[in-house]
Amino acid sequence: MPELPEVETVRRVLAERLVGRRVSAVVVPKVTFYRRPPPKALTGLVDSEFLAARRRGKYLLLDFSGDRTLTGHLGMSGRLFLAPSAAPTQAHERFRMDFGPESMRFVDPRRFGRIACPLPEFGPEPLEAAFDAAHLAREFRKRRAPVKALLLDQAVVAGVGNIYATEALFLAGVRPARAAASLSAAERERLVAAVKRVLTAGIETGGSTLSDEAFLDPLGHPGRAHLAHAVYGRATGTCGHKLVKTRRPMAGRTSVYCLVCQR
Repeated sequence: MPELPEVETVRRVLAERLVGRRVSAVVVPKVTFYRRPPPKALTGLVDSEFLAARRRGKYLLLDFSGDRTLTGHLGMSGRLFLAPSAAPTQAHERFRMDFGPESMRFVDPRRFGRIACPLPEFGPEPLEAAFDAAHLAREFRKRRAPVKALLLDQAVVAGVGNIYATEALFLAGVRPARAAASLSAAERERLVAAVKRVLTAGIETGGSTLSDEAFLDPLGHPGRAHLAHAVYGRATGTCGHKLVKTRRPMAGRTSVYCLVCQR
């Protein structure tokens, strides 16, 4: 599933290529929005101007003139990409929005993506000042839940997913199944710094393109963040130690960690 670095990568490309352009057509090939009709928010956008591409957590917010905002979540396999408007409809294409000769298309094989969806309750953005050790101290206080489960809770911190939570916990030296309340002040400081570091690096390298979740940016370029993963998707960490899996999923996700480097 695309996480904050991948969604931010998409946002930046759309902002660079589409802001200031007008919608010339909106085409929905089939009624395939996971057994629901196409969102009404896709109607009435023709001739509106694309004003901005924003991001909140893992969600995209596309602003158009006329005070219209189209929200979207890429789901497990969704992609927004740019192609010539005259190009044929792609497999699993849910809609396309033409901007003259160029179109923005949403392709979603698993159909878990959402367009015109309500936004959930969000915690602070992890790269902003509000996400700090004091915030984690408030959120982790008296919480027996695994620290990784809380990192994946969008109401605690927005945009962190399985990949970058796994990497940040390794960098901070904290095991994913540790009770959140057990972290010391020093560990919370390290964890905040680690989250910021892995997400910043992920954005700078265009996100993670994995074999089972082939993320590509809207221009078809793969990311490179996965090339620097220390533990995610690996049997042996960059520390040289064999990794182990947690005994049970946390927030529906399994995790790997190093018995030596993480406490």
